[in-house]
Amino acid sequence: MRSENNRFHHKDILQRIVLKGANIIMRKLFLCLLVAVTSAAVYAAGTQEKEGDSVVVYAALDEKTANDLCAAFEAKTGIKAELALQVEQAGSITGRIKTEANAPRADVFIGGNSNYHTDLANNNLLEAYRSPIIEEVGISSDFMDATNYWTGWYLGALCIIYNTERYEKEISPLGIEPPLKWNDLLNPIYEGEVIASNPATTGGAFLMMAAQIFRLGSEDKGFEFIEQLHPNVAQYTKGGNGSIPLVSQGEAIVGFSWGHDTLKQQIQGDLPITIVFPEDTGFEIGAASIIKGASNLENAQKFIDFLLSAEAGKINATNGYRYPVRTGVELPQGVPAFETLNFAEWDLEMAAFNTDAWKKKWASITGK
Repeated sequence: MRSENNRFHHKDILQRIVLKGANIIMRKLFLCLLVAVTSAAVYAAGTQEKEGDSVVVYAALDEKTANDLCAAFEAKTGIKAELALQVEQAGSITGRIKTEANAPRADVFIGGNSNYHTDLANNNLLEAYRSPIIEEVGISSDFMDATNYWTGWYLGALCIIYNTERYEKEISPLGIEPPLKWNDLLNPIYEGEVIASNPATTGGAFLMMAAQIFRLGSEDKGFEFIEQLHPNVAQYTKGGNGSIPLVSQGEAIVGFSWGHDTLKQQIQGDLPITIVFPEDTGFEIGAASIIKGASNLENAQKFIDFLLSAEAGKINATNGYRYPVRTGVELPQGVPAFETLNFAEWDLEMAAFNTDAWKKKWASITGK
């Protein structure tokens, strides 16, 4: 009887030990879960705080301008501007944005002419936003997207450049005037002496092609110009400013490029070239846009606002010799006032709508 009681007594103790152990395990599991949940909440809060203090930027600008703009924005707002991608070919950035469509890496895309941004908008890859700064300081709506998917913040004009030394030595003695007009580039004297660029790889070349269509009044006449120009072209460069070093070095007599980039290099490097802004030239509206699905939407909007400030305009004008859309910003010495230039009558919608078709037509003419 005693041994039986002892047996039951031991069994009871064993059950208590098991229950006690289970309780201890449950308490430990509960504590672990509590710590995990708390840590996750703290981490999430920290992540949100970090995201709320930053904006990720893709820039189709020169490196100095892109970095200076990000630094100035950060100093002004306290929001960190991460320059995640900086290249001067806007097409590279639009390709990246399309690739990242399902998981956007950046919040805002700055630089490049408006056609690139229109292309993204047409692919439903941008967020609409109209900055209140536009009305506050009286910036012309002519420089803005009518549907608010991109914001124009600077302007650029195409120019003709020619090697002054080679012209004076080889062309002037023949009684031929300097190439001051687009049609002057068609003169057979310049066969194999023109540096052009490829509209498939650079916006400047596309806008030069569009300028011929608009100034001559039809696609047929514009592409007739391209056909006549082609025999004179020595090389089609990938970049919009490829003609600057080649013409400067005398490898060709004449070419075309962006006026702001050419002026900057000429003034800083004393290049042996002459810059001409011809009548009915082409121009770009340098744009900025917010990428659809931006993680830092409010900060991206603030960055757009900042680009329209006098401070940002000054940085862009000083570093890049570009024309801010905001008036009253001082330009570097030697840069002609924008209102003194003469532009072809432009149709932004037509150019954007026909971008692919015009590039294909150009390729069929040049074989490039």
